[in-house]
Amino acid sequence: MAVLSVLNRPLEPLYNGMEKWIRSIAKGVPDETDWKDSTKGSWYLHPRQHAIEFFFLSTGFAAASYYFLTKVLDPSSTTWKLLSSFTPVGPATRTEKILFVSLLGSFSLTAIHKVIRKNKLFMLQPCHMSAALLLLTLANPNKSSVATNLLFNIYLHTQWGALAALLFPDLRDHYLTGETFNFFAEHILILVAPAYMIYSGRYLVMPASKNMALLSFCIYGFFHSPVLHICALKSGQNLNYAFSPPPIKTLFQIGRGYRLALYATAFGAMFLTRYGIVESLLSILPRKALIM
Repeated sequence: MAVLSVLNRPLEPLYNGMEKWIRSIAKGVPDETDWKDSTKGSWYLHPRQHAIEFFFLSTGFAAASYYFLTKVLDPSSTTWKLLSSFTPVGPATRTEKILFVSLLGSFSLTAIHKVIRKNKLFMLQPCHMSAALLLLTLANPNKSSVATNLLFNIYLHTQWGALAALLFPDLRDHYLTGETFNFFAEHILILVAPAYMIYSGRYLVMPASKNMALLSFCIYGFFHSPVLHICALKSGQNLNYAFSPPPIKTLFQIGRGYRLALYATAFGAMFLTRYGIVESLLSILPRKALIM
């Protein structure tokens, strides 16, 4: 601890300035945490901890995202050759259209619920953004698009989030008609839709690679810090548990380090999802022939 104190000393002015900035944009955030309400923020974590984590995580994720994006899009890389030459198989099937309409309906209902409850910013939750990403990919008529195919392959690393939501559902604030049912419907759909998209041959599935996995994690991390973190601070809302942890016993035991524990879990889950679940799916799914 003495060594850390010495190393941190030159950074104290930076920490002080960041903490002051955090307090200035997060006015009215209470000190006490209401554990019955999953949406409201509190200073469960001290503003200084927010400041330090915000600075290091945001700069780290931004730099790493840029680095791994250049690796993936390098003209000499296998990933770029696949992204730039992919040709989809045939038109959309009835099943794909049904999945699109179902996901769009679930996403729209979620948005309506958020508007009624006056917490529209919660549409930025990762699983809702995953649904939006899948809708964008399904709706894009250009199935050879580098952007949407890259985003789809990033999503294939992040499906663990939907699994975690189904295994540990946080339903503390649900009271609207159909809200809980739609919660499960949306999370099931964002798992089922990609499986069919893989089967259809109309969407590029790149081989598992370290650079894609790391890019996926870094972009996921960058979306959380700074993007979601700033939105949470300015709104005072507990967006994706930026202020306090979900009701999971292990995270309560970890205490003030729960956010770093969540990032570490996400890092391992990215590799497990892509190299384990998706690869297993690819090995057993009777896919249509791919044309590349």
